[in-house]
Amino acid sequence: MVAAAITLWLLFSVWVMAPIVGIPGPLERTAAWLLAVELVALLAWSYGVESCDEPTCAPLARAAGIAARTDIPALTGAFLILTLLRLRRSQRG
Repeated sequence: MVAAAITLWLLFSVWVMAPIVGIPGPLERTAAWLLAVELVALLAWSYGVESCDEPTCAPLARAAGIAARTDIPALTGAFLILTLLRLRRSQRG
């Protein structure tokens, strides 16, 4: 759950700071989309397994929870590295 919270915080920060720092529009929209996907995955996970104690119920919600805790944070890490490299390259040139 900590990874999901850090992911939300980082993506929201990038999205808010994008116009100030000079992040190009497509990268700003990518941050917004990743933020929205993370929120939807977390909500699907939390509502889908809230009252379910059996491991067989709500497989889509469990998949959304796994994506919110592992897949999307990993994708966000790669996105942030590429965004920082893009900013560094634009400041040099």
